[in-house]
Amino acid sequence: MKSLFLLSLLVLAGCASYKTYNQTTTGIVILRGGIYKKKSWDDSLVFKRMSWYHGMTLYFDALFWKADIDSPFSNWFSPSEKEFFTKCEHFLVTAGYSADPSKISHVNFREQMKLNGYDEIVLNTFASSLKSHPSATDWRLQNYKFMGYCKRAPSRVKAQGLAINFPSFEQLEVEL
Repeated sequence: MKSLFLLSLLVLAGCASYKTYNQTTTGIVILRGGIYKKKSWDDSLVFKRMSWYHGMTLYFDALFWKADIDSPFSNWFSPSEKEFFTKCEHFLVTAGYSADPSKISHVNFREQMKLNGYDEIVLNTFASSLKSHPSATDWRLQNYKFMGYCKRAPSRVKAQGLAINFPSFEQLEVEL
């Protein structure tokens, strides 16, 4: 009887703490190792992560990697995609997931990136390599839209990090 009472209190406390408001989180996503042709490596590809929720429902998820020409993962870029390393002050690879575009869409995300001084670039070759990574299914990356973003030198916006602000959510900032 005593354990039933404690279980009831635990369930009641869980229901009372259920969040029904907009919230945000940040974190990282790590993909370890990679292969390109006959070359393999053990390095890690570390994405910074920003997520927007309503209660327990994910509205939008964004991953950011400040691309580095010296990283072995740069092998995954096509020659035309690699050209942006010389044309950009900062070159970012992003992965975005929109659970409900009527709430937060990829267009909203693109507008926020533009406000941060970044122009959109299509990265088909890199995206297909990334989606083929063995850890891609763990993170469900097949549901993400991959894009590149270029902050041209000299940039219009001087901030080193990113600030993303969707309506009715706390602004998120990340250093890249």
